[in-house]
Amino acid sequence: MADLAWIGAGETAFVCRHGHEAPLVEELHRLGAAPRPTPLPGLVAASSAAADLDPVWALQTLPRVRVLRGASVRALAEAAAEGLSERLDATEASWDWHWLLPATLRGNPRPPMQRRAGLVQAGAADWLQRRRRRLARRRVDGSPVQPAEYLAQHLLLDAETMLQSVAPCRRLAVGSSWPSPLPAGHAAVPDDPAAPASSYRKLEEGFALLGRWPAAGELAVDLGASPGGWTRVLRRYGARVIAVDRAPLAADLEADADVDARIGDAFRFEPDAPLDWLVSDIVAYPERIIELLGSLGTLAPERGVVQMKFRGDVDWAAIDTGLQTAAGQGYAARARHVFNDKNEVTIALRRAGKEAIR
Repeated sequence: MADLAWIGAGETAFVCRHGHEAPLVEELHRLGAAPRPTPLPGLVAASSAAADLDPVWALQTLPRVRVLRGASVRALAEAAAEGLSERLDATEASWDWHWLLPATLRGNPRPPMQRRAGLVQAGAADWLQRRRRRLARRRVDGSPVQPAEYLAQHLLLDAETMLQSVAPCRRLAVGSSWPSPLPAGHAAVPDDPAAPASSYRKLEEGFALLGRWPAAGELAVDLGASPGGWTRVLRRYGARVIAVDRAPLAADLEADADVDARIGDAFRFEPDAPLDWLVSDIVAYPERIIELLGSLGTLAPERGVVQMKFRGDVDWAAIDTGLQTAAGQGYAARARHVFNDKNEVTIALRRAGKEAIR
């Protein structure tokens, strides 16, 4: 049976990319949340005061956890169902349900104990159908486009122990809601073996963070486009792309009639048509990315996904300045260290006054 001395009842756990626990711990220290590393890669514990925090380095939050134990599948299932009933019976809200395992936090699509977790979930669902049918009917499959009002999360630690978190989902100015409607905060990114670079995964996660994806016929500019990983993603959604870089794109993208490839300085780009999207994975110091964010009012995209990269330690001041700069240009902005980010963050942007989700 798991030793849970690292988490107390009512405290909060945060999921981050495994191997990146240290920046999350540092950020939570900065926020006064008394963080503690845990035995699980990708999970950091914090005080109850952290329940309402939305840290940049966190993919998901499990607020106000409680520990559930049971010597059998049935006992665990009943404990989970009774816990849900305690928290949700008094509301008429919709709710979603995530079942997590330690390996889920590391992005493993076939985690150990998956079968047992499925049996516990099925038992809990059956209990609700028999005893709390109205509550069971309010369960939905939430998404970044249509998140539920509450999120129930169960993290099965071993055969007899789990953490449970049931919390209201807060709607955000950028994106969908927090806690994230994505299990463990991981966006599903399809493999693309033909992509000229693996960085395309970060852009897909940026769209999920934003809660909005490009539509056919929309116009996007890809700044720092070469060799074309992000341009390829935009084209897959049917967007027309202006691709700007000092280096050329991959040959197939150069030949695409809906890609306007321009050799030049991405920081000097001036649009000659209204932009629906601005995306940027430019390798530059944070100060240059802040300058780019300071030009949003002139570039005037409806939405954007911009990478800010660091050399050495995380530049927390640059993140704060970047978000404030975007706000000063009339944009709501949210920074997140997404699963496929390295020493960088993804900034999702939406022009203020536009709908958060479409």
